[in-house]
Amino acid sequence: MDAKELLREILELTRETNAMTKKIRNHITFQKIVSFIYFIVIVGPIILGFIFLPPLLKNVFGQYQELLGPGASGNILNNLLNNSQNTSTNTIDLKNVDMKKLPPEIQKLLQKK
Repeated sequence: MDAKELLREILELTRETNAMTKKIRNHITFQKIVSFIYFIVIVGPIILGFIFLPPLLKNVFGQYQELLGPGASGNILNNLLNNSQNTSTNTIDLKNVDMKKLPPEIQKLLQKK
């Protein structure tokens, strides 16, 4: 083999390597785009659910509040829905709790203490 044949072979192998590198680069770019789309498809509905679901549930349960009655179950449901809007406070103000509106089981437990 002389130098010219060796240079041609090296040039041919370099072109093949360059073509494979371009294909790999295109594949990686495509995979990045698909990964971003997957991320949006998975995380997007979760974020939208956190934003839009609590007010929607409040409206849905508000329609059934008459069926639940003005008693304890309706108040507990309202408290749960109101607390979901205000997640920074996880405490209950015991000074403002009406003991007569609590279920009988809870009243008995509180009377024992």
